[in-house]
Amino acid sequence: MPTRKLIDVWRDKLEVLQLAEASEADHAQKFELTQQIAEAKEKIAALGQENLGASGRVAPQIAPSRLFHGSQKGPALLFGRDKELATLDAVWNDNSKVNVVTIVAWGGIGKSSLVAHWAARKLAEQDHGGISRYFDWTFFSQGARQEGDARGAGNVASADLFIKAALEFFGDPELAAGNAGAWQKGERLAQLVGEHRSLLILDGLEPLQDAKTGQLRDEPVRVLLSGLAANNKGLCLVTTRQHLPELELWHHTAAPEWRLAKLSKEAGGDLLQKLGVGGTLDEREKLAEDLKGHALTITLLGRYLAEAHDGDIRKRDLVSLSEADYEETSGHAFHVMEAYEEWLQENDRIAELSILRLLGLFDRPATPDCIAALRQPPVIPNLTDSLINLSDAQWNLAIKRLGGLGLIEEQPWEPRPLVGYSLEQASAAREATGRKEWYELPEPKPLENRHSHMANLNSLDAHPLIREFFAKRLRETRAVASKAAHSRLFDELRDSAPYWPEGLDGLQPLYQAVAHGCQAGRYKEACEEVYIGRILRGTDGNYMHYSKFNLGAIGADLAAVGCFFVSPWMQLAPELSETIKAWLLHEAAYSLRSAGRLIEAREAQARNLEMRIREGALQHLPSSAVNLSDLDLILGDVESAVRESRQSMDFADESKEVQQRMLAQANLANALHLAGQASESAKLFVEAEIVQRQLQPETPILYSLRGFSYCDLLLSGAETAAWRVFLKPGSEMGNLDLAESCRAVVTRATQTLSWVISVRWLLHIALDNLTLGRAMLYAALLDDSARNGLPSAGEHLDEAIHGLQRAARLPYVPPGLLTRAWLHVLQDEPQKARQLLDDAWQIAERGPMRLQLADVHLHRARLFLRADPYPWNTNPDGGRRGPGDDLRAARKLITDCGYGRRVTELQDAERALAER
Repeated sequence: MPTRKLIDVWRDKLEVLQLAEASEADHAQKFELTQQIAEAKEKIAALGQENLGASGRVAPQIAPSRLFHGSQKGPALLFGRDKELATLDAVWNDNSKVNVVTIVAWGGIGKSSLVAHWAARKLAEQDHGGISRYFDWTFFSQGARQEGDARGAGNVASADLFIKAALEFFGDPELAAGNAGAWQKGERLAQLVGEHRSLLILDGLEPLQDAKTGQLRDEPVRVLLSGLAANNKGLCLVTTRQHLPELELWHHTAAPEWRLAKLSKEAGGDLLQKLGVGGTLDEREKLAEDLKGHALTITLLGRYLAEAHDGDIRKRDLVSLSEADYEETSGHAFHVMEAYEEWLQENDRIAELSILRLLGLFDRPATPDCIAALRQPPVIPNLTDSLINLSDAQWNLAIKRLGGLGLIEEQPWEPRPLVGYSLEQASAAREATGRKEWYELPEPKPLENRHSHMANLNSLDAHPLIREFFAKRLRETRAVASKAAHSRLFDELRDSAPYWPEGLDGLQPLYQAVAHGCQAGRYKEACEEVYIGRILRGTDGNYMHYSKFNLGAIGADLAAVGCFFVSPWMQLAPELSETIKAWLLHEAAYSLRSAGRLIEAREAQARNLEMRIREGALQHLPSSAVNLSDLDLILGDVESAVRESRQSMDFADESKEVQQRMLAQANLANALHLAGQASESAKLFVEAEIVQRQLQPETPILYSLRGFSYCDLLLSGAETAAWRVFLKPGSEMGNLDLAESCRAVVTRATQTLSWVISVRWLLHIALDNLTLGRAMLYAALLDDSARNGLPSAGEHLDEAIHGLQRAARLPYVPPGLLTRAWLHVLQDEPQKARQLLDDAWQIAERGPMRLQLADVHLHRARLFLRADPYPWNTNPDGGRRGPGDDLRAARKLITDCGYGRRVTELQDAERALAER
């Protein structure tokens, strides 16, 4: 275990010992605890010495940079950014505090160059400029395209690999390798980064943002940035083409957003002169102005004029810019690349041109193994004709020329050792599943090194706009060659990993293979052989859904599924069978829901149900309708949810599947409860539990999600009464019948918790803890004799929140936060309560989860009905706000959603406000 991780473990232990000592009355026990505390302090000090450098301070940890520099000349050619560099220096040197800086600009303006130059300069200073931890990540260079962009290769569009690498670097490899939820990983990474004087650079974040709203679609990165904005001893720099709405709360304080201006004509003219462009000062400045200060275009054109025309600025007219007034001004860069393309062709530099075209196949650095596969015979006509017979010396010369032009750069590459299981071992596991037996996989074995013979172990990279240009040219002018190249890359990557690789690193070649396979039109192989067979390890059996359940790679799986879509999340590649299409829609809906992208998840699930109905797939119809109903409930369309639940029961009756009907019936019961139809709901739950007892005598009561929903109904009366006590003390005290109903729910939830613990179902363990915490809280409010249960309620609620966050099921997190906030108010901890209410609001608003939003409004108003000033007292228009505003917002949501369950509670709160 790394030293930093051991220090954290011992510090946690020390905190527990100190708390125990403070509460211990027995002198002998107190003395023993004092001794253990002293030993723990000595251990922490010793471990701290192991982590010190020669200077006596914590040794800096500097990760190799992944930032694209535009060849080694890039940082030296930063012009016109003195003001921005000075501001970054001031931010870093001022501990007061800016925690996150977001730099926003169109592609090619120079965001990456600015942060790369500043970071390199800072790291070159004495003691690394005070940086104790340095880590950067370029999302464009790691294949983070938007899912569903079937025209781009290697599009593993998620931050999963970044989160893993960053957690490993900052000191928690165990969490990095585990299947913890996105929330927990992002929160932990924010803690690890923020506790040091760290410089974290997230470059090119826009592939993880919604194209329309700019909202981050990757949950761990959102949690990371929010956490760092709130608490960070160092600095996080973000570059993106889009505004980041998640940080709006801190834009005027700890997380400013800067709009990076285009280069001035003076800076652009100086840059052109440095690149070797002649002419007068006015001519150079006029050219920079015509290029709209677009740094990449100025650099590309300057080098082109210097190399192709001896720097003659009069030859600028050879590059047509009249039709390049694109929104992002990247059209200018594309026209310069067209000029390069023509010039290389005319001057018989076909090898260099072919290499650039190869880079258009990738959206990440092209690794030497993939390049070698493309250069091997047989030739790919119109693509590798000029490369197949190149000697290593000729290849290196072509690479050197392209680097000199600033079009590409080489990066050292060292393949990670991969371990895993063979096809034979995987087949044995599948056969055991068919016999309903358990097959114990042995220790994974390393894959044989396939790269030791390679002379060149450097990867090749280019600016994203350059790669984008050549990808577009390949699609438009060399479609057949492009498809053949992607097919070869599919074979190479598919064969470069064990059949069942271990860990997220091991799966990366297979994720890339899926993307290239789709580009090649080999959808069936990419889906069935690679994604289902090897990444998921099947959809049933003891090792099913390995990537999701074992690694928590929701984002990476979603990106892989997106490769099969022409238009996410509606139109799939026509080459796929209808059965596979329906299954892929289900996969997309599951991952989107887990990521909190509920509207998109509903689109995919609705399409899935349509396809299942068209197929006549009776065995899948009940669950498809149930899943759609669940999504409508979360989104706040209770009427539709009830209708779809009834439809799922009809489907189950038609299929004569008793288990499916029981599940559908419990789902309908929950929807009816939320609609305010408690009596019909209770009847259906009782009937479903009778069927449960018949089907599974060993577990005779409803459990998991169905059990949680039933307990929610059983607690509803006690919950309403408990709020009345809170709003008007004494009004419902002594309601022993309702207090007894809470105790009955405690008994029920304790039983089901023991079952789900035995099979380690993370979500269901958390939900049972939530039920226990709620029942104990309500009982304590209704019966004085149950007041001693409040500490246990807090423990269960804390366990519930932690488990729900780990399980990556965001819709269930707000109820836990809201109940814990209530308990904090009872314990006279209003600040903690307000923080949890804000957390619940942020989660619910992203869905949007309208029922949870209604609950947040209700809790705000009731918990702080008498607070002055009201904690949420400012309206967007600047006016004052009070609990009545939240109650009016709650009423609107409850009415619009058909959320009948909360009507009585709302009326009680309105009455309490009127009587205040």
